[in-house]
Amino acid sequence: MFTLIFSKNKGKIGCPSFFWQIWAAVLLCLWGLAGSPAWGATHLKAQEEAALFSLADLDAVDLSTKTVTVELYVSPHPELNACRRMLPQAWERVVRFYARLGVNLVQAPAQTQPGGLAPARRLRVELLPHKEWLNRSFKAFNVAPPFRLRFLQVCRDKCAFAHLPLSTIHISFKRFEETELRSSPGKAGQNHRDWLANLIIHELGHLMGLYHAHEFANDKIPEVLPDKTPNFMSQKIAFKPQLGFVEQQKRLVHSYLSQGKVFRQYEQVDFDPLRYLELVKVHNGFKEHLPKVAKIAQKVKKGKAKTFDDDDEDDED
Repeated sequence: MFTLIFSKNKGKIGCPSFFWQIWAAVLLCLWGLAGSPAWGATHLKAQEEAALFSLADLDAVDLSTKTVTVELYVSPHPELNACRRMLPQAWERVVRFYARLGVNLVQAPAQTQPGGLAPARRLRVELLPHKEWLNRSFKAFNVAPPFRLRFLQVCRDKCAFAHLPLSTIHISFKRFEETELRSSPGKAGQNHRDWLANLIIHELGHLMGLYHAHEFANDKIPEVLPDKTPNFMSQKIAFKPQLGFVEQQKRLVHSYLSQGKVFRQYEQVDFDPLRYLELVKVHNGFKEHLPKVAKIAQKVKKGKAKTFDDDDEDDED
């Protein structure tokens, strides 16, 4: 499960590592109470598991152009009127971005009921009225009624979920408007279409096997590229006219889409991203970013504590 968490005062995504850990723990708890399936498709020996989940060697990666079919469904509900107006241009931008990654997105007619969806081959993006988005989220996460209030409290600032096991993205357009459009009244038109495009670009990245750029501190996937362009899997993509990626992300995507090593990794965990991240972290020696409080404590121990007058880039988190 991957989420977007929005900062209402800065018009961008904000998901500190410690909050993600809390969010993941809550969901795991909810799933456990609701009765979730066992992890893993097959049992691997320790050495086999370490070899499979190592990202240092992705085996031979086929970088030829991959074609992925995407059902783009927009609810006929009046709540989605503005979405229907801006989506065609936003989708063109999504297609252009993935062409740079060597992925050819083909839009398929989308009916109310999804067609034959399949990981890495046929995906679906659903833009929904808010109540329907909530109901589908409850169902996708298998959240039983007694735990739905707790779920709502945790995801109160989110508008999109990418469900890798379902090959589906659910977006609440009303929540999108509330958290982004209304928080930035000075931005309109093309800026809003760019932000909707960026949101879809980001979520599709999750359905192609990618995790957040801020997930680990030492995996060589930066949130911002050297030319200051935001990584498309980062938190800093709202209203940005251009997004970028690094070669490692391109290789991960093509390994997944060609059913190579990354695809086999996800198969091993039944396409559960939380379990996938856990194993990738363990078998690659990745470290999570320290919460801001822990960073300050470390600086205090080293005698490098900042004053309130010092510039602190962490404030953006």
